[in-house]
Amino acid sequence: MDARQQARSSRKQELLLELSELMIEEQVEEGVFLGTPHFSVIELAAIKLGNDLSRKVQERGAREVAASCESHAPCPTCQSPCPVEFTDRKVTGVSGPINLTETKSHCRKCRRSFFPSAGGDGTE
Repeated sequence: MDARQQARSSRKQELLLELSELMIEEQVEEGVFLGTPHFSVIELAAIKLGNDLSRKVQERGAREVAASCESHAPCPTCQSPCPVEFTDRKVTGVSGPINLTETKSHCRKCRRSFFPSAGGDGTE
């Protein structure tokens, strides 16, 4: 592992520790620990935090995929260059709803839309 990877790994661990501390602080303020909570209360809060993080990572990853697309993409049918636009839509994944940024193109010649960042022929 090189120095940049090691630094990123250490930073992620620091942030995860900070997030866990913040989650426990919230639970303390909510009175969760005034008695002895069932462990599932702690676990469900951790799962919610994990799902929140998962959605943020998915949204960021989708933006990165869209950003790597060229300004024009060939139509899967006729190969004509078509302008690429960015669109946002809500989708629901395993972790819950996310705002997905994706690329979309429309071929006027073939009168069809396609998604260049989807790979394959990207048809809708």
